[in-house]
Amino acid sequence: MKRSYLIMLPAAAAAMLSGCGALKKSPYPEVEEYLENLYEQEFVIEEVSEGGVVSYQASPKDRPDLSFKVLPAGEEYTNKGFDDTYPAAFVRYEGEKLGLRLEPGEGDKEFVISVDRYDEVEALGESLSKIAGAYEEAGLPAKFTLGTVDNGWNCADIRVEIKGPEMKGYEPEVIHIPDSRQIGHTDINDADQIKERIGSGYVSQICQYYLGDPLDYLTPDAVTAFYADEEGMTLTAGEDVTEYPYLSMGSLHFGEVYRLAQAEGWEPAAEQDSFSITANGLTSRFFLEFEDDAENPGGEQTARVYWEAGETGERLPAWGDYSHEPGVINRDVLEERTGSSMASGLTLQKAEERKEENREKFEGYLNSGAGPVGSGVEIGNWAITVKTAETTGRITSGSMYFDADEGKEFVRVDVDVANQGTEKESFLPMVIMSDELLVELATSSGHKYTPVDLLGGGDMTGASLEAGETKSGYIVFHVSQDLLDTEEHVLLLLTIGKETKAVQIK
Repeated sequence: MKRSYLIMLPAAAAAMLSGCGALKKSPYPEVEEYLENLYEQEFVIEEVSEGGVVSYQASPKDRPDLSFKVLPAGEEYTNKGFDDTYPAAFVRYEGEKLGLRLEPGEGDKEFVISVDRYDEVEALGESLSKIAGAYEEAGLPAKFTLGTVDNGWNCADIRVEIKGPEMKGYEPEVIHIPDSRQIGHTDINDADQIKERIGSGYVSQICQYYLGDPLDYLTPDAVTAFYADEEGMTLTAGEDVTEYPYLSMGSLHFGEVYRLAQAEGWEPAAEQDSFSITANGLTSRFFLEFEDDAENPGGEQTARVYWEAGETGERLPAWGDYSHEPGVINRDVLEERTGSSMASGLTLQKAEERKEENREKFEGYLNSGAGPVGSGVEIGNWAITVKTAETTGRITSGSMYFDADEGKEFVRVDVDVANQGTEKESFLPMVIMSDELLVELATSSGHKYTPVDLLGGGDMTGASLEAGETKSGYIVFHVSQDLLDTEEHVLLLLTIGKETKAVQIK
């Protein structure tokens, strides 16, 4: 049998393999690796040389009309020693499709969007949320966030400027897109969050420093949102009590005091950077000035407010000795000059909010089938039967008696109480822990009453019951006069932790 041998020299083998579909290497492997690792996409890359400086022009393979720069940036910036403008190019690409007026900002990564009035923010918020959605849909690793980061990160900044009154100290808000692998912790891709963020600095400046009606430039919702976290202020002048939800005792700023003066009728008269008020027979003028920092002349300025007494002409700092904010007006100055008193919080408003919450819960208890008088309730270790409920002006206990205050009366609820536990327990102790029974009288108008301790007789408040013991007595509430006649419904609520049982008194 004839045998044949094929002898292949190494050089010949290499030549044959090279002609059989060898993989083509990228001419820019480091740039390609950087982009694909960061954005998890494939790109077309070209080298660009200008003035001896080498950079790269890149486009996603599926979006050839979206081009951006890749720059050698040094190890102090992004990974692999490169930086790029892909997020900024993407924002421009999507923004132009939405008809946004994108103007160049500082550098290759910032755009400026200007709106004429604050009420255009809603539409802008919708557009920016669409860009955020497109960004995620494209598989990019970044999301819109709050604030800015240092230059050099893979990012895009959208600086939003709102035209209107010229205000010192106003800094436009920035919506930022960073690389989430490095920074992106908090996103505001939701349109409502974007709208809330845009121009909050603008709202602040108008509310705090601008003399005039903020609603000329801002929607009422914008002012409400800006002051959402404020505690509010209650002002008392003689017998008049007024609550201001948009003021806080911790920050009575220049423009805020001007609007307070308008509301209170203190005859405010405004000039460019000052205004006067006349109240309590006294005239006071307040001045807003922006001053250089002594240690940083020419840098960021600080807002300071001064005031002048009309009768002496003496000019003094308005912010007081203990304030860290020289842009505020001291409460003591205003109280003395206007003959009024100011207190933190909105007592009447908070009470109304609690009433509304109580009304909603009340409807739930009523609709869930509260038992009538005469029915029994078991909750925790207690079995309680409500026998009767009646109003009276006097509670008599042996040789003692208790009269209701003027304009009030007692509601006496007679009960049988059984301790079904294995240990001695106190019924309605004076200090109630979260795992102990709480009893309240609740009305359909949102009011709640807790029992009063009459210290003796058949009063069950604080009564001790052995395990298995049953006692009869009453629970007493001190309520507004004619409560059971004027209220549509009244419930006795028994609560332990998150569990509540109800008995319908009326």
